[in-house]
Amino acid sequence: MDTAHRRMEIISILSSRGHTTMRELAWELEVSRRTIMNDVIVLSFDYPVYTKPGEGGGVFITENYKPYTNTLTLTEQKTLCGLYDKAEGKEKEILFRIIHKYGADKLKI
Repeated sequence: MDTAHRRMEIISILSSRGHTTMRELAWELEVSRRTIMNDVIVLSFDYPVYTKPGEGGGVFITENYKPYTNTLTLTEQKTLCGLYDKAEGKEKEILFRIIHKYGADKLKI
């Protein structure tokens, strides 16, 4: 994954979760924490991304940042939810993000 795609993936992760840690991002994107730190610094110039140290800290995106709208049909949402129930590990996390990013703030997973 190149730098631009990785940074967009960070925004995507933060948009769906609200916050995470640099360690989690590094593990998920298979890069070093230093790389994530540099990415977050660069992203903070164009996106409402910030860090908070200490317990309960991490990398955050402001709550009002919602770049996506509900673009999945009900059938697509149900299909993804079915796949989510069968998935494990990273695949399950990715499906969770897709469902919440594109369709499902009203769905219960």
